[in-house]
Amino acid sequence: MVAHLFFKIKVYFNYRLRAVNAHGLHSPFLFDFYNEVIAAKKEFYFFKQFRSLLSAYTKFISEADALFLYRLVAFYKPNSVFVASENFPASLALAVPSNKKSLCISSLSHYTSQELNIFEGVGISLSEDHHADLIYMEDIDAFTKDVVLNYKCVIIKKPHQNELKDLIWKELCSLKDIAISIDLFQFGILLADKKISKQHFTVKMR
Repeated sequence: MVAHLFFKIKVYFNYRLRAVNAHGLHSPFLFDFYNEVIAAKKEFYFFKQFRSLLSAYTKFISEADALFLYRLVAFYKPNSVFVASENFPASLALAVPSNKKSLCISSLSHYTSQELNIFEGVGISLSEDHHADLIYMEDIDAFTKDVVLNYKCVIIKKPHQNELKDLIWKELCSLKDIAISIDLFQFGILLADKKISKQHFTVKMR
């Protein structure tokens, strides 16, 4: 317990020491990402309805994180997303702003009939499939590196949650096929693009 607490303090201190805001970003892509996703105050039409739903799912995700995921997808504009966890609010946040409102999931049985009706009501098409442009992961392991390379964008929740997860996150960032890795502490983002030279950014999220 004490060792885990020490680890969490150490990684957070290291993150805060390295993290930069918009003034420290010299990449045009990251500068736009910071202003439109992290620091943005823009309200989307869906947010009012979304906030009313989030109150019943506080144990799954905070409102701030859910709205961040929505803004990220609205910025990145993937055609489809795959959510590798049973997280309804995260699935909603990621699927609604995607270009085709296409959500891939492991199983329809992971969601209640009420949740499935909400998906349908906002125009989300569901499929039990793993093929998508973007993947959202809450758990990672030694086999994750074989998975992430099938996606253009990877979002990992709490990449520094424990020592093993932290180690795997660092290994994923070092993969030669990952062009951009972004450490927000609360989320880790990996982008695959062979046209971009490899870069790693540690950015202040809050």
